Amino acid sequence: MSLGPVPLPVALAISFLLLALLVARLWPRPPGVAWRPATALLVDMFLLGLLAARVVFVLRAAPLYLADPGSILRIGDGGFDPIGFFACAAGWGAWKLRRHPSLRPAVIAAALFATAGWWGATAGLQHWQAGQVSLPAMVLHDLGGQPVALAAGQGSPVVVNLWASWCGPCIREMPVLAAAQRAHPQVRFLFVNQGEDAETVQEFLRVHAPGLQGVLLDEPARTAEAMGVQAYPSTLFFDREGQLRELHLGELTAAGLEHKLRRLR
Repeated sequence: MSLGPVPLPVALAISFLLLALLVARLWPRPPGVAWRPATALLVDMFLLGLLAARVVFVLRAAPLYLADPGSILRIGDGGFDPIGFFACAAGWGAWKLRRHPSLRPAVIAAALFATAGWWGATAGLQHWQAGQVSLPAMVLHDLGGQPVALAAGQGSPVVVNLWASWCGPCIREMPVLAAAQRAHPQVRFLFVNQGEDAETVQEFLRVHAPGLQGVLLDEPARTAEAMGVQAYPSTLFFDREGQLRELHLGELTAAGLEHKLRRLR
């Protein structure tokens, strides 16, 4: 899940950071102890944790990122390691609090509040989204004019990519998706073009993704409407039972896509 170019878990983390700062500000403290050092430490813990989460994720997927070093900066791929975040944030907090015992109650209470809230909100949103979005009972046509049911082939993971040829991020990510299709034959990939005719789509594929399979035409853009998607590219990941596991708005890097595909197994 994402909010524009920002992964939704990161957006939620920022929201709960603000709530954590409020908790630290209002937490009872001994006379003469200021609240600002506690909030400053929480901000430092968050920023360092976020940096560590990205670094750990990049290191774990180093071969994929080394093939395209610029993708390291594309944080919209959702590539953050939660364990790296919490390990770094907790370690930095413990190191700084060793000399400031008066700040410990406020910082620990605020950090625990934010952590529990983030986990709960993330799980709740994922559960809600899975119940709201499903593969629609629609029949589209491939480039050869053959009918294809979107919901056919249950029992295999399904990845649905909604795209258009005029979309810059779609152009950049299409070779990544094509490579993933070749590497994961057990996953059913559907590339549903929105709003364009067959000739336009064929020309796009000739230049950017020759040999791509599973390309479908949807000139009225009914698929995006049925799935509640309003931006391209959007990629939806369904597990073997047809449950939505993730909806990603924006461009995917090779490492980000590989991480999401592993979660479908």
